[in-house]
Amino acid sequence: MTAPTPWSPSNFTGADPAYLRVRMIRWSITSAVFLLIALLPAVLLGLGVALPAWLAVLVPLLVIVIALWLLRILRRQVKALGYLEREADLVVKSGVMWRKQLVIPYGRMQYVEVSSGPLERRYGLCQLTLNTAGSTATAHVYGLPQVQGEELRERLVAAGEEQMQ
Repeated sequence: MTAPTPWSPSNFTGADPAYLRVRMIRWSITSAVFLLIALLPAVLLGLGVALPAWLAVLVPLLVIVIALWLLRILRRQVKALGYLEREADLVVKSGVMWRKQLVIPYGRMQYVEVSSGPLERRYGLCQLTLNTAGSTATAHVYGLPQVQGEELRERLVAAGEEQMQ
């Protein structure tokens, strides 16, 4: 058996398990809103508006199928999130179907921001956003515990300042 490489998935720090709950709540709210909108043709049909009957069935059915498909890949999407701190750079990975690994050298960092919305705050989580100088590269690290996110921001800022000197 070979030793794990520096890019091994086991070396990445993943999103907090509570982030899955946050994503599932978002999924529930979004799916419910789209389903209510999709039921509009059925309501109009019930009120006597002349619409094809298939429209009242097909649109909600399509919304349900898409919502269930998104629910099916949600856990894998959260598991695919992660970051790896190395000596000279930060590697951020994401994606299930379209995988993405972004390598940001510490010396190219413009600013590092920690933010959290109402759901993230409810579960004690945050998101770290890292912007680079001179390019449009932006890295997002999702699902960090608040304390870990703030500590990571401080380490990244310190590493960036060290690289600039």
